[in-house]
Order: sequence, then structure tokens, then C-alpha cells
Amino acid sequence: MSKRNLSTVPEDRRAVSLTRRTLMAATAAAVPAGAVALSAAPALADPSVTGGETRVVDVPLAQTELVDADGDQVRDLPEQPGTMVGVTWPHEVEAPEVQVRGRLEGGEWTDWELLETAEDPETGEDAPGTECAWIGVVGALQIRAELDGEDVTDSLTAHIITTSPAPEDAAVADAAGAPEPMTLSARQSVARAAQAVTMANPATPALGPGTPKYTSRKGWGADESLVRGTSAADQLKAVVIHHTAGTNSYTAAQSAELVRGILTYHTKTLGWADIGYNVLVSKHGQIFEGRSGGLHRNIVGAHAYGFNTGSFGISVMGNYQSTSVPSAARSAVAQLVGWKLLSTFQTKVSATSSWTPGSGTRFPAGKKVSLPKMFGHRDVNYTDCPGDALYKQFGTLRSEAQKALDGGWKDHLNAFTKAGGSSKLGTVVRSAHENGPFTATILTKGLVLQGGGGATGYTSSFAPEWEHDWRRPEGSARRDGDRVVQPFQRGVAVREGDEVRFVTPYFSDVPTTSTFFVDVNDLAALGITRGWGTPPNAEFRPGEANRRDVMITFIVRALEMPADYKGPQKSPFRDVTPNMTFYDEICWAFEKGIARGRGSGENRTFSPSATFRRDELSAFLYRAAGAKDTSTSNSFTDVPATHTFAKEITWMAKMGIARGSGGIFGPSSVVRRDHMAAFMVRWMRATGRA
Repeated sequence: MSKRNLSTVPEDRRAVSLTRRTLMAATAAAVPAGAVALSAAPALADPSVTGGETRVVDVPLAQTELVDADGDQVRDLPEQPGTMVGVTWPHEVEAPEVQVRGRLEGGEWTDWELLETAEDPETGEDAPGTECAWIGVVGALQIRAELDGEDVTDSLTAHIITTSPAPEDAAVADAAGAPEPMTLSARQSVARAAQAVTMANPATPALGPGTPKYTSRKGWGADESLVRGTSAADQLKAVVIHHTAGTNSYTAAQSAELVRGILTYHTKTLGWADIGYNVLVSKHGQIFEGRSGGLHRNIVGAHAYGFNTGSFGISVMGNYQSTSVPSAARSAVAQLVGWKLLSTFQTKVSATSSWTPGSGTRFPAGKKVSLPKMFGHRDVNYTDCPGDALYKQFGTLRSEAQKALDGGWKDHLNAFTKAGGSSKLGTVVRSAHENGPFTATILTKGLVLQGGGGATGYTSSFAPEWEHDWRRPEGSARRDGDRVVQPFQRGVAVREGDEVRFVTPYFSDVPTTSTFFVDVNDLAALGITRGWGTPPNAEFRPGEANRRDVMITFIVRALEMPADYKGPQKSPFRDVTPNMTFYDEICWAFEKGIARGRGSGENRTFSPSATFRRDELSAFLYRAAGAKDTSTSNSFTDVPATHTFAKEITWMAKMGIARGSGGIFGPSSVVRRDHMAAFMVRWMRATGRA
């Protein structure tokens, strides 16, 4: 409950203060949840809820009997079974203090549990409802609520959650105790199970060495039909510790039920996209994957208003206001904190990060604040969470987390440091995970890859889009006109605007490190050239001088000469005969005014096998585009306004087709085939043909 609305209650009537959370929306009718594909076990709150199913029944308390209990008026639900409870009220009603208790199988009542007021996600203020709390397997409930000493239960709606055991929960129970790092086979097994589920978000792959053993969403029976899309941040700044509150009287086998109940309440009643926490830890030391999207990513949770983006929320299941966290749970939290910080290349639990929160937190809006890498929910929001007893253990917890970090797997951290650290590679977007043949860490500006040897760090502006089929970078990214390119072992990544594509080689003699690799392969993809031979042995012969007949043929193909066109019986050029390979193309180009040759009439020649100059190429492309520009003013020092093709070269520069080098165009230089490819692809794009 919010400290701002905590009324004074005699100590013997008050339960301890619980966790605050954001309340998005409250349902108003009974809606059974879909089965989670699991099944039966010991005591059931409601025998009709079995097989791992989680059901929510919404009960307007005004429709229930008001009775006396412990000297108070309470709402009595004598035939209402359940295991968890949450309560909501109309938006215009001020947050009351709400307490709940349940009748156990033997007839005795549980202690009163205080339901903490949730927090509005837009303002950080009290929302019209509480968080849900585990009560235990009960067959009846009583609820009391007061505001300024008056009973206000007639304005409340109780959301009774009934969870049920499942056969798979036995395996979850076996995971009790301080967790050990997962073996490679265990990591791969968990990843395969996760990937078998159809999800709205990416599944967690097999994580890198040193990951603490955890139960995946499929393992605890997450109903993925309840989930919407989640988002991720580019940087992890801190780990936030919580408790879920509610009674601590749950068994290791019941831990999965709690998680399923929280998921249902957070999505169906509170209206969240998914469970609010990134990870949950039972008092028995079991670790449960929380909010979906991948534990290797910095998934934005719904657990600490104003600090969700860039934080990793760990919630210990139970109430730790006056009860210390058991050693198994503390060990699990310490290992998680150490692993998460180390996997994002942060080495000191005692270090701090800078935040600039908005309104609704403990800090003035817009003021920069510094917080430790591990802090409690109460440090940033108005709440008692994670409970006084747990909060007092933070010194020990930080020491244990640092010990776990110091003894953790550092292969990728060392490679990251060797490659220049954050100044070169940026911040971790996806921590170490199995990705094809690699164990990969993806950063904002680089990669750390390990496969068949040691780990190596690489700078790359394509790191967020990297796929394992690209393999390792083979050079640095460079700007090529209005695009950025970087060679990899299996091709070249290209960024054009907001689009990224990967170009694989067509020709055996054009390496990925070639300056014009992308242009040559784009030209092949556009169907303009196929070179000599067939892939993977096709040759382009990039260094050869380009011939005039070949050049005009490439232009004609780009212009899409009609398939049924046939050149005239009499050639327009004295040195071009009908039996030549490119006769039709040369004749069509002549008819279109693109290829004019030299001389006139019977003496007109084309010189088909002659090499091609850069100024002549400019003339061909200018004519083929139907350009009309007449300006001769350009920035090339070797192309004066008096040059024969000054206007054509000027147009080429204006369109971004001709870039030159060091202010020189080289008009009389012979056009190599790789240069020709660059000119052709730029020309096709500039004229809307590619």
C-alpha cells in the first residue's frame, strides 16, 4: 500500500505493508482463464479448477453479506474458494486500506493480509485497486476495507484467483535450493522448450555460461494467449529488488501456481502486456522467468514506476516486511544480480547509474539522480517494498552478488574490454546467448562472438541487426554515398535509410571486402549482368576494362528493350554487323539516340570492342535518362565548362551518380567493370529503375 494513504490501525489488526504496482484496468465480470496445459495434485481450492488452470472470479462486495469478525464489519464470502485475491474500486474513490483472510481446510483462518494499493502507470499516483496476494488454498474468504475509519467495502470488487497444481510443478519443486549455473545441455533444453511455444515476443534462447538455473515460461505453464508485445531497452542500468507480498506459506510445488496467478492478474485484471517482473524467485530458491521477450534482452517491465526502462526487476515471492528472506532465496537473488550485471559488462554492484525520472517518483521531475546498480523498489517509489527485513539484508545481498559476479564467466567481458569497451562497442542489447554456431553478445555498436575458439569483439553499426548466417565481420563499416556498408564473411550488410539488407556474393572473383561488392552483386540481382560461368564459380572480372558493346547492352537491359525487337537488316554502323552478339541492343540504342557513334552515314562507326571512357559513359547515361539539364558548372577540377561532355558529367554529379575522388573525375580514364557496376546501379536508382 502507498505510504501516502496508510491509515493508523492497531498493531494487532494490521498486516504488513505489501508491494505497489501499476493498475491499468479492472475487469467487471467472471472470466475463466484458458487452461495452461498442465494438471492435478493435492489440496484444491475449487475441484473444478484443475490441470494447472488459473481462474478469476470478480465479486462485487456490495452483493455479499456484511458480518462482524474480530470486532470489525467484514464482507463474508463463506463459499468462495480461492488461492489469491486482489481488489479494485471506482476511479473516483480514494484508496482505502484493504485486508483479506481465508479459511483453511481445517477450519482455521489465516492471518489478515494487507493488500497494497497499486500505482497508476501514467502518473505514479495511487490507482483504483490493489496488487494480488497469495492467501493459500482456502475455501472461504473475508475482506475488510476502511477509509478514515469507515467501512467502504460496498464500493469494492474482489477478484478471486483460483490456481491449481500441475504435474509439471513437481519438476519445479525439485529446483528448490540455491541454484547452480546451468550446464550447456540444460541451457539448450530450456531454450528448445521455450521456442516450441507460440509467443507474442521472442523466446529466450540458450543463454551463455554462468546463467543460474531457472524455470522457463513454458516450464511454469505461462498462458501465452494472455500476453501482448513487450519492448526492450538498449542499456541495462540497474537491478531492482521487490517482494510480491501475500503469505509466505506456500510449498516449493505451489511456487509455479503463484507465478501463474500473478500472470493472470497482471494481464486480465490489471491490463498489462505481461507479468510485471522480469524474474520471480521463490522462498525456496527457485528462479522463474517472468516478463517475456528473452532474458538475454533488457525487457522493459512494469515493476518500478519511472524506472522500468533500463532496469531488471527481481521479485521475491512472499512478504518480507518482518521475515528475513531464506538463504536459498537470497542466494538465488545474489546469483541473478551478479549474472545480469556481468552479462551486460558491469563489474561493480556498488557502482551507480544516472537516471532522470519524470513526475510521480520520490524525486523531483526532471532532476538527474544517481542510484546504485542494485536498489530496492522503495528507493524510487512510495512503497514499503521489498519489505523492511529484506531491505535490511541489502548489504549482505550486495556482497554475495559481487562474489557471484567476481567468480562468473568473463570470456565475453574480456573480449569486450580488449576491443575498446563501451566507447567502441556500446552497451549490451542482448547478453551472451547461443546464436547459430556462436555464443554471441550483441551491443549497440558491436559484437562479441565466440565459436570454435576464443571470444573476439568487433565494432559494427549493424550489430543490432546481425544474424549468425552473416558470420564474423571482415572489416569496418564505411559510408558509401548515402548508405553504410560493412563486409562479413558471408556477404556485406547494407544500411540505406532505415532499411538494412544483407548482400550475398554471386561472383567468385568479387570478395566481400571489394569496394564495389554491393554494386556488382546488385547489378546481378537486377538481371543486368551474369558474368561468365554459373555460381558459385561465376566470374565478373571486375578489374577488366569495360567494352562499348557490353556497356550499351547493360543500359539497354536496364531500359527494358522489347523482347521482340530485331535490329534492321542494314546496320547503322559500319563496324557493327548483324551476326554480332549484341547487334540488336546496339541498333536499339542508336534508334533511341543513346549510342550515336562517330562520323555519319556510311562512315558511322561504333567501335564495339573498344574500351570505354568515363566521359563517354556519362554521355550514354545522360541520354538514356532523357536528361535535359544544360548546366556545366561542377566541382571537378578536371572537367571545365568547355569539356565536350561537361553538361553530362555535371548532371551525373548532381544526381549522385558520379562522385569522383579528391575533386577529380578523370574523364578520360577507362571504365573498369566494377566501376561500371557502381555507375549503373546509382544511375538506375537515380532514375527510378531500381
